Amino acid sequence: MKLYHYVHCPFCIRVRMALGLLNIEFDSIVLPYNDEDTPKSLTGVKMLPIFTFENGVSNNESLDIISILDKNNVLKSEQLDSSEREVVEDLLSKFGSDVHSLCMPYWMWTPEFNEESRSYFQTKKEVKRGPFNKLIQNRDKFLNSFDSNLHLLIPHIQKFYKSETITIFDIMIASHIWGMYIFPEYQFPKEVNDYLQRVKKECHFDYHIDFWKD
Repeated sequence: MKLYHYVHCPFCIRVRMALGLLNIEFDSIVLPYNDEDTPKSLTGVKMLPIFTFENGVSNNESLDIISILDKNNVLKSEQLDSSEREVVEDLLSKFGSDVHSLCMPYWMWTPEFNEESRSYFQTKKEVKRGPFNKLIQNRDKFLNSFDSNLHLLIPHIQKFYKSETITIFDIMIASHIWGMYIFPEYQFPKEVNDYLQRVKKECHFDYHIDFWKD
C-alpha cells in the first residue's frame, strides 16, 4: 500500500497519524508540490493525500481512507456523536485559516520543497491568501485569532479530546494545529503541547521522518 502526501499538509498528517496508530505498513511517497501529473493519474485531480490500497484502488479523502483502514473501529468513528463532529469541524475551519496564513511562508523553506516546487507553492497560495510578505506583516492578527480559538479547545482536553482514550477527533485536531510547531518562536500553552505530545506518542508520529529515515 502507498501513501502519496505532502509533509506539511494537515489532511496528509491525519492519515500518517492513523497509519501509525493502527500499525499499518505502507510506502511513503512525498510528492513535489508542483507534480500535477501523478495525483491526476491516480484520482483525476491534484489533491493529496492519496492512499492506494492493496486492491489497487486509490482514494484522496483523508477521513474515508482512515475509515477503511480502521477495520476494528479503534478510533471510535462509528460511535462518536455527529453533532460533536460538527463542533470539531467548525473549530478546525477556524484553526486552518490562521495556521495556513501563519505557516505557509515557513513551510515552503522546509526540506520537502526545492526551488521549483517552492515557487509553484507560493504562486498558487498567494492567489487565495495574498502575498506572503503581507501574511508575515499581519502575523499578530492571525496569532491572536489562533490563540482565541485554541482557548476554546483547552477546556475540552481531558487526556484526549473529551475522552480518556484517543479518537478520530484527536487526529483531526492534532493534525490541523501541528504545523504551528514550525512557526518561529511560537509556544503552545502547556495543556495543548502536552495533549499534542500524547497524540504523537499514541500515533508513533514523526513529522519529518520521510527525510531522516534510511
